[in-house]
Amino acid sequence: MHALGASLALLSQLAAFALSADTDAWRSRNIYFALTDRVARSSGDTGGGACGDLSNYCGGTFQGLQSKLDYIAGMGFDAIWITPVVTNSDGGYHGYWATDLYSINSNYGTADDLKALVSAAHDKGIYVMVDVVANHVGPSAITDHQPEPLNQDSSYHTQCEINYDDQNSVENCWVANLPDLNTQSSDIRTLYQEWISWLVTEYGFDGVRIDTVKHVEKDYWPGFSSAAGVYTIGEVFDGDPSYVAAYASLMSGLLNYPMYYPMNNFYQQKGSSQAMVDMYNQISSMFSDPTALGSFLDNHDNPRWLNSKNDRSLLKNALAYVILARGIPIVYYGTEQAYSGGADPANREDLWRSSFSTDSEIYQAISRLSAARKSAGGLAGNDQTHLYVADTAYAWSRAGGDLVVLTTNSGLGSTGNHCFNTQVSNGSWNNTFGTGTYTSDGNGNVCISVSNGEPVVLVAS
Repeated sequence: MHALGASLALLSQLAAFALSADTDAWRSRNIYFALTDRVARSSGDTGGGACGDLSNYCGGTFQGLQSKLDYIAGMGFDAIWITPVVTNSDGGYHGYWATDLYSINSNYGTADDLKALVSAAHDKGIYVMVDVVANHVGPSAITDHQPEPLNQDSSYHTQCEINYDDQNSVENCWVANLPDLNTQSSDIRTLYQEWISWLVTEYGFDGVRIDTVKHVEKDYWPGFSSAAGVYTIGEVFDGDPSYVAAYASLMSGLLNYPMYYPMNNFYQQKGSSQAMVDMYNQISSMFSDPTALGSFLDNHDNPRWLNSKNDRSLLKNALAYVILARGIPIVYYGTEQAYSGGADPANREDLWRSSFSTDSEIYQAISRLSAARKSAGGLAGNDQTHLYVADTAYAWSRAGGDLVVLTTNSGLGSTGNHCFNTQVSNGSWNNTFGTGTYTSDGNGNVCISVSNGEPVVLVAS
């Protein structure tokens, strides 16, 4: 009886952990995005030669990923987003080619291995977000798909090529020749709602990232997101804020593609800080909850940041924006090792070639930025104030001025002095990315020196 009571207590604790993972719980989180196949091969993986073929399985496992939780937490991350976990068509190392919704991809390990990963993450206070696909399935014979009726042609739209100028075509034709689910069917909707509810509950996931959202009709998503029962963040791959905003009420949050473009343009010396601020303000007016959006500077679908601009000082400034500006930060695995792969699959390098160094320049930079986020209270609020918008610089404050961040796009080797008003009179801050302290005068003015083109991150002392 005592054992039963203890088991029930544990179950209720696990349920509470998952149930507490709503939008409010995620706002202050800091997410590390990991391709399970590319992080670590076993619990004893200490590094090794690079994977020879990035277009197929490289050998990463759930056990390997579990063994790197301390490596991930060492950068200040308290959430991980993992790629889809279900059984895939041959060659689906990335996880996006599902063949059986209710079985686990054996290349990564077993269902018990996945449960152990989630449990170990929870023990360390780390949330786990699972990636899912509800638009399409893998490129196997239709009869090979599970569960029923996914093995029947009637569960899919007729094959056609997408015309991206026609939203109807975007929603009903086939992405990359992958069988497109007949999501208008009530049977398919019910099947996927029951599955996502089961998946989250069975493995104790705290959040769900949803792939290819714009390729499914909008009225599909509220039921699916609600069935997940946790924070859901969708991928609407488009830079137009009005287009993306039309999906904002359908799930908890969205990846902030509208900000991705002007932010990277500024920090890669291709655009202005004003364009970035203008987009920020547009998002403020178009989205009811901008704090629920996920900020990122690259991912598995876009070339790595350093491939576009090979300047680590500029990368640190962009990371300062992602981690310390409004929204939920998402950092793509390998960024900390200064990976610079180009288009897919070159941007999906294995992590073990780095020997999981915690001394690398960008690993340390991310650690300092994450520490500032935590010191400033987690930065969950919609509280960003534009302080300084200049040709080569952008500064903002958060948490009522407890955090002041100065970023520039002058790049490696550059120096400068920037004077602006912090809106905090007689303030005092520690420079947590560099050294020393800064104080503002009675009017709130401060002058900050930039060294080697690196960001300046001030936390109230």
